[in-house]
Amino acid sequence: MSKIPGFCSVLLLGLSVAASALAQPAGTDDADMKKEKLFPVGNGVGLTHFRVVMPGVLYRGGTEGSRAGVDGPRRPLQNQSLQALCKAGFSQAVYAYRTGWNGTENVSCAGNSLQYDYHQWDNRAALKTAFTKLHEIITQGKGAMYVHCWYGLHASGFISATALAQFCAPAGWDSRKAAEYWDSVIPPKIRYPKEHDEVANFVRFTDPELQISEQDAARVCPQYH
Repeated sequence: MSKIPGFCSVLLLGLSVAASALAQPAGTDDADMKKEKLFPVGNGVGLTHFRVVMPGVLYRGGTEGSRAGVDGPRRPLQNQSLQALCKAGFSQAVYAYRTGWNGTENVSCAGNSLQYDYHQWDNRAALKTAFTKLHEIITQGKGAMYVHCWYGLHASGFISATALAQFCAPAGWDSRKAAEYWDSVIPPKIRYPKEHDEVANFVRFTDPELQISEQDAARVCPQYH
């Protein structure tokens, strides 16, 4: 796993997605969905298994580890991690498990603020709440969301895959393709059939406030082969 270069002083790095350029949070400039990194937070630690899902909009990963390449402790994000995300330009962070913490925290940094919430990955009402926040990010073009679990695989992968099915249908993503994506970054021995099937059978929310335009889909939805 390679370490991401240090944070840029500017937050708008830019990435060409479809026909338009999309601003990204600092330190997230690799658009390869299958490539994991360590997102640095200082003092030699960082967010593990960090991956792009929807460039400039949605990212996933695990908690901080003691050093690069080592899985982190089973706990939510600590203050230095939240500050690093805030300074990089993220506006939302979501913890997907029910253990360890189930609250809300607001973090402020120079020129930005971040809300950190618990939204249980396998609860449809909680998933809808997370998607409502993601929809606001997409449509307003401001900030980004980091969704995490312990190792950045199952729970964060479920939210990420179903988000692609929810918002990126105009770009060719359906539940079957989302399940293929979920499988693609999880080792076969821990690729649980139940979770795969839940992604593959995911039913999109039909609420008008959870739909995006074809133009927004073209702007934020990734190409996946």
